[in-house]
Amino acid sequence: MISLLFMMLFLAFMLWIGFKLTGAFFMACFWLLIEVPLAIVVLAIGLVFCCTLILLPVGIGCFKAGMKLLIPGI
Repeated sequence: MISLLFMMLFLAFMLWIGFKLTGAFFMACFWLLIEVPLAIVVLAIGLVFCCTLILLPVGIGCFKAGMKLLIPGI
């Protein structure tokens, strides 16, 4: 009976580690393959908008949005 409990504990521990590693891997892939290119596009649009005087506030907003996509903590 005690060996069954240890086996279940070991299995739960291994699954917990697997889910943590898989989740970290998926988040890294999502950031690298989706958020970084999207941030580059938004920053480029912000640069284009900052070239015109009328769309300067929109360009500054695009820069802020692009930086938030690139660095989520700010």
